Formats: sequence, structure tokens, C-alpha cells
Amino acid sequence: MEIKKINAPVAVAGSSLGLSFFFFFFLSVMNADGSLSLVLEWDLTSRVGVDLSFPLVLDFISSSFVSVVLYISACVTVFSGFYMSHESFLSRFICLLMSFVLSMVLLILFPSFLGLMVGWDGLGVTSFLLVVYYMDWDCLSAGMITALSNRVGDMFFVLGIACMSFSMSYGMVDVIYLKSLFSYTPVLILGVLIMLGSMTKSAVMPFSAWLPEAMAAPTPVSSLVHSSTLVTAGVYVLIRFGTVCGAFCSYFLMAFSLMTVVMAGMSAVSLVDAKKVVALSTLSQVSLMMLAISVGAVGVAFFHLLVHAFFKALMFLCLGSVIFYSGGVQDVRFLGSLLLKMPLVFILLLISNLSLVGFPFLSGYYSKELIVGSCLVGHSSAFMFFLVYLVLVLTFAYSGRMIWLLCTFQDVGAVSSYKSESIHLNTSLLLMSFGAVFSGLVGQSFMIKMNFFSPVFSLSFWGGLLLVGLWVLNMLVMFWF
Repeated sequence: MEIKKINAPVAVAGSSLGLSFFFFFFLSVMNADGSLSLVLEWDLTSRVGVDLSFPLVLDFISSSFVSVVLYISACVTVFSGFYMSHESFLSRFICLLMSFVLSMVLLILFPSFLGLMVGWDGLGVTSFLLVVYYMDWDCLSAGMITALSNRVGDMFFVLGIACMSFSMSYGMVDVIYLKSLFSYTPVLILGVLIMLGSMTKSAVMPFSAWLPEAMAAPTPVSSLVHSSTLVTAGVYVLIRFGTVCGAFCSYFLMAFSLMTVVMAGMSAVSLVDAKKVVALSTLSQVSLMMLAISVGAVGVAFFHLLVHAFFKALMFLCLGSVIFYSGGVQDVRFLGSLLLKMPLVFILLLISNLSLVGFPFLSGYYSKELIVGSCLVGHSSAFMFFLVYLVLVLTFAYSGRMIWLLCTFQDVGAVSSYKSESIHLNTSLLLMSFGAVFSGLVGQSFMIKMNFFSPVFSLSFWGGLLLVGLWVLNMLVMFWF
């Protein structure tokens, strides 16, 4: 298949996202110590009669998260020019993709209840349009499941706005001081509603059915959904508003996060559909972020959110290129000898999988080490720590199984038309691989400056030692059998 040159919409969108990334990355670097926060508030009180405002918050959390979203979106846009080159309406697809990214940026920068609803609804509408992009019955059913599941989360947030109406205010600052304004019961209700709404967006059980179904979308959309946008929106909301959630909400979130992460790992071990395996790995990693929040390690959860976005996006881009050149085949049993046919793609896919399982000194190692450390110091039970260890083993199992099948399984000629001279494919993959390799090391230095790791840093050595020991044990078991 002849690969067309990148067209004007892809070039304009990619360059705009790239320039915006440099702006927000500069803001995050300048505010690396977390000492400066800029709040621009649009007050609508005189127009509607209540304390209604839309605050734009630029601090380290928002600027760093937006810079990651824009960086990944720019790479995915360039990749879309390659992957969707055969589409007649590529410009329409790029417009939908940019609307999706804009909704996520609005959700990050406007952390008030009404501002969140604007970005939240934008994500819901654009995600539905992108999932049903191919307009067949499978895509339509998957889009309906995704839209209806997200509507449940929207209902919880609407009820939360109704709870906020008792204080005649909807601002972010009022949520922080809500405990001093009301009794325990209204605050508990608001915390439960925030938690349930975030769980639906992040596909935590019992709201996890929509995430594998969203794989019906084109691979560039899946890369954005599973790395830095839709499923991470719930984690970001809990990072911003988690102070309202009390001890009851934390225990509730911990229980369902553990169930989700174990269920996702056990399901991924038996699958052969490459995209669904990666989707379940996303479900597992997002649940780990929720677990870190439930034990009080909010900074660790945010760090893993940023790091996970890079190697998960790289994983989807690599799989997307394999699916493209194999004519749509997603079964790993029919994609053998990938190392010989697509060496660059296989090496980058291997790097992303090694980051996923926490291979020492890759990006995922630093954040997963801290999650294990937070479970050690979070006064949790031995059973919970056993489940966390089981999840690490399952992650190694399904990641290693997929790489093993792609490398050694019988070659049936599915990948037959690979062209290594595709500059757009190689550029997007190499840019994403840079983040997958170095984001953990760079991000850790920023987080230490902000003292994000103070509760768990004393035992992070033991978490890292546990990960290294897990690697040695699993390698011995694999070579023994």
C-alpha cells in the first residue's frame, strides 16, 4: 500500500500541539518547586445571581499534565497521518481528535465542578464519535456502551453539583473548605459522588465493561484514550478533589481498585487479541493509581499517571503499525517473527513492555517502585500486599507472553508489506520512545523537589528491591520451565 504524504490538517494540528507543549512544559519547569500557582477566575455572579465562576488554574500539576497530553497528542496526530492515510475524510478525523484533546485540556485547566462538567461532557461526546468512526455494528454497539457508561459518571457529578448548591458556590476553593462549613453527612455524600464519578471514567469495577469495548475505535484514538485522556480523567479528579473523600471512601476505593487490578491481570493472561491485552493492562495500571490514592500516596499516583502515559502510548503506536501492515490482524498468534520483519517496531514495543512491568531504570520502574513502597508504609494488610505482588507477577506474565508470541510463534505471513522508510511512522515512534525511557528519571527529579514523595521515600528502596527480586524470580521460572 502506498503511503501518502502528510496533509495540511495533520501538519497544522501537529505543529500547533507541539508549540503548545513547549509553552506548558516551560511553565512546569519554571514551577518545578511548586511554589507558584496562577489562578485566573471568570466570575459570572452578577449575571446569574449565584457565586458561579470558572477558575483557570496553572500550577505544577495542571501544567505538567497538560504538557504530557499535548506531547502525546502531537505524536499521535503525526501517526494518524500515516495510519489513516487511506481514509477519505482524514480532515474530519483530525478535527474530532483535536476536539477530544481540547476537552481533556479544559478538564485539566478548569478544576471547578462546572468547569469539570464542560470538559467531562466534551470527552463523552467526542469519545462516542471517535469510537463509532468506522460506522459498523460492532463500533456502534461499543460506542453505545462507552457513552452510556460515561453518562452514569456524569449523573454522579450532576448530583455532586447539586450538593455544592447548598453552599451557593461551585468553586474549587469551596470544596477544600467544605468540611468546615457543613456536618459530616453532606461532605460524605459529596465525597462518595466524586469517587463514583471518577470510578466510572477510569473504568474501575463495576464500571469497567466499556474500556475493552472502546478498542473498536481507530488505533490513534485508542492510544490517546488509554494513555493520557479519557481513563486518566477520573484519576485527575480524585487528585484534585480527593481531600473531600474521607476514610470510608478510601477503604471503598481500595477494595474495588484491588478487585479491578487482579481481574484485569488474570483476564489479560489468557487473551490473544493484542489490543485487548493492552487495554486490560491500562485497566490494571489505572487501578494501581487509584490504589495509591486510596492509601494516601496522591503524589505517587500523579507520577505514575504521567509516566504510564508515555509507555502506554508507545505500546499502542507500535501495535497500530503492526496491525496496519498486517491488514488488520490483531491475533498475536498470526504475527510471529516480528523481530525479523519490523525490527525497529519490535524493539520499541519491547521497551514499552519492559517499562510496563517495571524493568530497572526504565520509566515504569520509578513509579511502580513508589506504589509498592506506598503500600508498605500505608498501614495496609498483608493480604493487600500479597495482591499487589500478584498483580506485578500477572503483569510480567501477560507482557512476556505477548512479546514471546510476537518473537517466536509460527510465521504465517500476516506482516508482509512493511516499509521502514516511512518518516512519519518512525518520527512518532522515536519521539514516544524518548518519553517511555526517560520520563521516569526526569519526573522523579521534579517530584523530589516538590516533596511529593515524603511519605514513602524512606521505604522506596525496599519497593525497588522487591521489583528487582520479582524480575529475577520470574526469569528463573521462565527458563526453568
